[in-house]
Amino acid sequence: METSIQVMPQPEEIERPDEGWKYPYVGAAVDWGSNLVIRVRKEDARKIGYTISPELSFSNADRTVLGFLDEFCMNHGMNPNLRADSNTYRLDVSKRDDLYDLLRLVRPFVIARQPEVSVLVEDLIPGLDGGKGSSKEGFLELMEYVDQIREETHGTGNRKYDEAYFRDLWGL
Repeated sequence: METSIQVMPQPEEIERPDEGWKYPYVGAAVDWGSNLVIRVRKEDARKIGYTISPELSFSNADRTVLGFLDEFCMNHGMNPNLRADSNTYRLDVSKRDDLYDLLRLVRPFVIARQPEVSVLVEDLIPGLDGGKGSSKEGFLELMEYVDQIREETHGTGNRKYDEAYFRDLWGL
């Protein structure tokens, strides 16, 4: 029986001004305490009528944990949204630039979600930033990445919009 060991990417040469222990802590929060959702929705204002939005959220009954994550993000120039629900607190990282920056900072310390984080940092977010979502062919390429991430997260959300849906819709 052959065993496969995934090699973690080496830390990028980016500035990490916080105390060193904070990055693995936040990486672990991404692994075990977050919800990663890639929303694909109809949006008539877009050139091709659809948009892709990756989002990362953290929920916890203890405000201290989410306060730490909120402060970490703010110390690195990100602006997450911290809010209170009935008995829990929720921190949302929904701005694409903020999500990209957060994942780049903690990527070397993420273990369980390494495949999703890699696709987001290397392919999906740069593709969105590069304008691939404004052509049908580019959108299809991005949907391949969306489908890869969804496969890894085993989410139960609405999967109406996948690569096959758009390929059929546009006859490509």
